[in-house]
Amino acid sequence: MKLPEISRRRFIGGAFDTSPADGSRGIMMGFIGGREARTWEERSAAERRAAALQNFADFFGPAALSPQEVVEINWSAEQWNRGCPVAVLGPGTLTEFGDVLRQPVGRIHWAGTETATYWNGYMDGAVRSGERAASEVLALLV
Repeated sequence: MKLPEISRRRFIGGAFDTSPADGSRGIMMGFIGGREARTWEERSAAERRAAALQNFADFFGPAALSPQEVVEINWSAEQWNRGCPVAVLGPGTLTEFGDVLRQPVGRIHWAGTETATYWNGYMDGAVRSGERAASEVLALLV
């Protein structure tokens, strides 16, 4: 699918409506990744905020310029995940050692997004890996 022109000229690579199902408030979320993230990381918080709001306004209309709140997270500075939005593993880790990441060690069964076979690195993968590990343990208890 070809991105609309507006997506190619702006720095937010993906925008998502994360509002609650009841519609009690509108919440938009966007990711800035790769080269754009490194470039914008050097700019001030005020510049990033203004650019992000303009980007959302270009996508969704002028109301996006007046949010009640803006939250910014630099995922690459987070201690435990060290990247956005997925875990950072070295080249070839999953293709060479992925099966080993999931193998039980004694009574210990591993779960976590990094062990997922689908949507690795995302919350969906974390849930799938938890279901897999639970199934492994349940099979041993029967």
